[in-house]
Amino acid sequence: MGGSSSATRKLTVENDDPTSVIKVSEEVVDRLRGSNVVRTKEPQYGKPPPDQGGQFPLYWNPSNLTSQQIQHLTANELQKNDQYWQQRIKNLEEKHKKMNQVMEDEYVKAVNEFTAKKIDRKLPPCKETEHAVKECYLEYPREPMRCAKVVQAFQECVDLKRNTLLLSRG
Repeated sequence: MGGSSSATRKLTVENDDPTSVIKVSEEVVDRLRGSNVVRTKEPQYGKPPPDQGGQFPLYWNPSNLTSQQIQHLTANELQKNDQYWQQRIKNLEEKHKKMNQVMEDEYVKAVNEFTAKKIDRKLPPCKETEHAVKECYLEYPREPMRCAKVVQAFQECVDLKRNTLLLSRG
């Protein structure tokens, strides 16, 4: 035991890496330094275990989750997604109700303004003076000049109404 001398070993490495960098694990570095530090192997995620050589294929789950845990996580994600969309739909419905209320108020306001203007237009202007002109012509059918003052009052009334209507539009 221990009486034999160590023989030097030669190692040839073929490097296909274009950057000419050789990747070495921590264990190899420790052996080259001569330290006896024992490192525990950390699980390497993303790399499947080596092929077993003719045995059944081994399916490897890198996160070590059971199917029940995956189902639970999936159900939680779906529930969060459902809650998000339900809240979003609720917010959109509230905005839609507010918009409908504003539109309804504007509609009622427009109808009220229109009916107020329409009421003014229903009654013809200068109805009393028009009636006075008709009575005057019926009373003096052969003497129209006697009704000149009544006709002039009717004409002034019509002109006044026309001017006020034009001013209110302008």
